[in-house]
Amino acid sequence: MDLAFFPTTSLGCMENMDTYPREVTSEVDRGILNTSCQKSACGNMTSRTEADADVMERLEKVEKELSENRVWCANAEARLQILENNRQSTVSDLSKMQETSKLDPPYNQQQGSSLEAFSGRVTQKELEEENQKMKEKIKRLEARNHELLSKMMSMHKQSENMNDPSRLSAVLQLYEMLRLRDWEKCRKYSNNMTYKNGRSIIKKLFDTCEKDIEKRKNDIFNVLDVSSSNYTMTNCKQELMPIVTELLRNAYCQQHSDFNKKITKQANVTLENDVQKQFALQCCSVYCLMLLQESPVKAVWHTQEIHPEELEHVDKKDLSTVHWKKAELLWPVLKSGEDLVAKGVVWG
Repeated sequence: MDLAFFPTTSLGCMENMDTYPREVTSEVDRGILNTSCQKSACGNMTSRTEADADVMERLEKVEKELSENRVWCANAEARLQILENNRQSTVSDLSKMQETSKLDPPYNQQQGSSLEAFSGRVTQKELEEENQKMKEKIKRLEARNHELLSKMMSMHKQSENMNDPSRLSAVLQLYEMLRLRDWEKCRKYSNNMTYKNGRSIIKKLFDTCEKDIEKRKNDIFNVLDVSSSNYTMTNCKQELMPIVTELLRNAYCQQHSDFNKKITKQANVTLENDVQKQFALQCCSVYCLMLLQESPVKAVWHTQEIHPEELEHVDKKDLSTVHWKKAELLWPVLKSGEDLVAKGVVWG
């Protein structure tokens, strides 16, 4: 029977690695992958650009208001100083008049009232209160300014080069297809591909990918004679890590086929047919590119390190009705540092 095939989604710098039939199985209908969990990792670049413009506009408004308030505060302090000088001069003059005057007590009492009237205490107090309010407002605006700057820097760090075919959002799209289409095809064309067997193959491949990438990085540092033997070398290694990672990613894009075959062989997994072999190569391809991101994305397999909200059931069951700590992971939770990139999928 002839099957209609279509090309696998691939990186721009990589060849088409396999072809797969257009099939929608019952498990696909169940929706293994919750694509909403990837929203923060592969958000739309247009919305991100609009968000940048909005933050910049708000930042300019805050800075303008902050500048105006500082000018007002400086003018208020200058007015306070002038008023204080005038008050002291008036008090001094009236005091001399009071000492030298030989007028009767009623007139002296009236003179004291004049002293209080011209002392400027009421106006000065109001200005001081207003000045204090403005200082507090400036403090709040400075805090807001700092918050917006931090947000802007954070958004800049999360932005992606859309011309880079190995960017995280593109790799996550490949991972989505791997979990949905490639896994379903692998199960359909295998005699005994259970969840347990599938987990074993995926975990062995992912673990071997991590060891291979780590070894390649260490080999480069050894050539550069950079080790972690002391504090200075450790700092140097941390500074060089982004450069080394980028070099490996570029090399991987050019020689991914050789890398994947080597890793699959080292993983020592039993693969029955060509469909399973292609699935294994795709697992290596996608996960290696995740590990070679500027902020590496890594698999978490131990349920002790996973929260229930970071999981979903293969049959979309409510995890509150499942003893999730006893459930086994078919696909791991993916994290970049502490940030969730993709939910794990459990069965049981």
